[in-house]
Amino acid sequence: MIPLMVEGLTVTYPNGHRALEDVTLRVGIGERWGVVGRSGSGKTTLVRAILGLLPPGTQTAGSIRVGDREVLGASERALQELRGPRVGYVPQDPFAAYDPLRTVRHHVAEAWSAHGRTPPAGAVADALGAVGIDDAPRRIRNHPHQWSGGMLQRATLVTGTAHAPVLTLADEPTSALDAELADDMLALLRRRCGAMLLISHDLALVARHTGSVLVLADGRVVQRGPATALLHAPAAEETRRLVAAAKPSPRRSMSTARSSTKPVVAEVRGVSRRYGRGPDAVTAVDNVSVTLTAGEVVGVIGRSGSGKSTLARIIGGMERPDAGIVSLNGRDAWAQRRTLRPGFVMPIFQDPVASLDRRWTLWRTLTEPLLARGERHPRAHRRELARQALARVGLTGIDVDRTPASLSVGQAQRVAIARALLARPALLIADEPTASLDVVAAAEITALLRAVADDGTALLVVSHDQQRLAGYADRIVTMTAGRLIQEGQLYYAAAS
Repeated sequence: MIPLMVEGLTVTYPNGHRALEDVTLRVGIGERWGVVGRSGSGKTTLVRAILGLLPPGTQTAGSIRVGDREVLGASERALQELRGPRVGYVPQDPFAAYDPLRTVRHHVAEAWSAHGRTPPAGAVADALGAVGIDDAPRRIRNHPHQWSGGMLQRATLVTGTAHAPVLTLADEPTSALDAELADDMLALLRRRCGAMLLISHDLALVARHTGSVLVLADGRVVQRGPATALLHAPAAEETRRLVAAAKPSPRRSMSTARSSTKPVVAEVRGVSRRYGRGPDAVTAVDNVSVTLTAGEVVGVIGRSGSGKSTLARIIGGMERPDAGIVSLNGRDAWAQRRTLRPGFVMPIFQDPVASLDRRWTLWRTLTEPLLARGERHPRAHRRELARQALARVGLTGIDVDRTPASLSVGQAQRVAIARALLARPALLIADEPTASLDVVAAAEITALLRAVADDGTALLVVSHDQQRLAGYADRIVTMTAGRLIQEGQLYYAAAS
């Protein structure tokens, strides 16, 4: 029995947008397929169609068969019987997959309770421990906000493969994980499921963990074939563009010391941050000191849960440390909070969807930082500013009256970046700014971030993508268990 057969699939959303057109795909027993393409190419729509999760009013044509069952037109009860036991799903956005009021244990246990079952004793903690969650029996009592994005992503992997499904759909399952852990997680995913359909922006990861690849562009299949051959000798123009964008920027030269003539924008000295009390307490940042100067890009790398995001929030004055000093613009960050100009620090959060108000149109979201610092513009001018900001991050043509719910995760991330840049900050704190972007968009955004730094803005960038980060950062620091263990200084000349 073939785990998945998609034939002539066409999907048209209620607004008239045709997301997929005449897509055919066959995934045999034990086969691993990768699906690649830029944001908006139809990758996530394909996953939603297979799961029967397309929005009401969507028109479909063709056929999707999981084993011997037709998905298109199936009842909700029939679809529920497929989801989980026969078709596993690891979602792209781990934050959106969790109710903030429920514990992590509750969410993982839903893999059983959703089908009227009770998880075996210790099964949740054991499964999370197997994917690298330290002290899992205690940590499962935490709520989602107490876990890093990478930890939550590992938990969704456990949930999606709890019943060893014959087919697992993995939509960007490693975007919040460092390279080593990403390989470990996909190797584990391959052991826990039968056939696999992997959606990913990481072409090298796809080549290592799949046998065949499908390339989508504007909802159509432009190339398919063996993963290694397709990615090393691309035939279609779209494939060639993806492969070229995935290559890290070459190093130009190196310097021996940071310029002492540039003003210090932000500095932390001996900062520490601890969550919780007693035996359940976790030290996220432990006696760390970092300085950022104007025009400098400082990258922070480290494994999931190492304290990178916490350090970023502390440096940006968004979270108060338990010990140490935080200085912004030469003054104590917490003593001058009411005097520091609005927009001096702008964040780009790891969860782009949650960082945008779902009720607001894009033009309102994008121009809100201008209002926060006292600027008053007519609505028509705000809309034009929003269009210009979207064009700057590669979203030309996006209707400024759209809401975040109509965007892909990658598009939402670019909107969040556009909003931060529109405020003209002195310090930009970017937590995984390219994790949700395809390789072409990621290359464009990193070039933009480098240009912003060259104009005088200081940037702190938290990232798992060390290769791409090394292409535009001046310095890279490495964190482990809340401490800085390595600092390397790099310099890259401006592109000629």
